[in-house]
Amino acid sequence: MERRKRPLRGEQEQSTTELLGNIRRLAEDGGDDEFASFMRRSKGEFSYWPKVGQYLKEIVETRGGKIDFASLSEKTGVSKSYLHQIIPAKSKPPKTTKDHPSRKMLLAIALALKFSVDETQHLLKYAREPELYPRSPFDSALLYALERGSSVVETNILLQNIGEELLIFGDGR
Repeated sequence: MERRKRPLRGEQEQSTTELLGNIRRLAEDGGDDEFASFMRRSKGEFSYWPKVGQYLKEIVETRGGKIDFASLSEKTGVSKSYLHQIIPAKSKPPKTTKDHPSRKMLLAIALALKFSVDETQHLLKYAREPELYPRSPFDSALLYALERGSSVVETNILLQNIGEELLIFGDGR
């Protein structure tokens, strides 16, 4: 019995569910050449960077605000120039971007921007970093801090009090 080929999306932005569905259909119905073609057409679907910075910007704009780089720098200890390499100030990505800010830096930025737990988990997914996991003492402290709306400094004090590593403060990695 011949299997019917199902149409694939590839040129448009796909949800994760659609992307997984297309991969599954190709595994079932397609061959390696079709998969390679799909991967070429869908190249943008796998590019998380600079979407990480764009995601940060979009969350703030959704709330009706703009990112105040001076304030964010003060709250995180990360220089404004480094923040501009992570988060696009304009709609176009900057000419130079940091390939991958550390998980701790992303968490510090999420705390400073008062992200919810869900927003932070999504940010970590975008950055291809592990989501916060309640069975990890460090991650549990971050979940607690996010729920409370704690600052980076308050979170570092909490982490120190429970004997965990501090969030990176500054441009160190």
